[in-house]
Amino acid sequence: MKFFTLSALVAVAIAHQTLAQVTFVVSPSNTNTDCDPGTAISCSQDTITADACKGNFTPGQRCLHIAATHPDCHVSLYTEDNQQGGVQARLSTASGGSIIEASDDEAAWLSYGIFCP
Repeated sequence: MKFFTLSALVAVAIAHQTLAQVTFVVSPSNTNTDCDPGTAISCSQDTITADACKGNFTPGQRCLHIAATHPDCHVSLYTEDNQQGGVQARLSTASGGSIIEASDDEAAWLSYGIFCP
């Protein structure tokens, strides 16, 4: 009986955890500090776990700054729309303040996806 009580308590505790989100800022320029001014994109825990936190950039982007974190996840950046053409860059979402920039001789990122193992 204790096992069932403990299992029920764990299930209730997990269900009531605050849902985390990832927020990142992108900019078409790789010369700005912290990608500012830029566009903020947020993905909730629900969209991340549903593998639905994906999108296209218009125009292409060259700077990405992690503003709000989520452990054990990463942002994948692609040079084609709809997460095509292979991953050009990845950035962990585990620590805020992380920045990745495309160099001037690299293609701009046209799409992204956030993935958690």
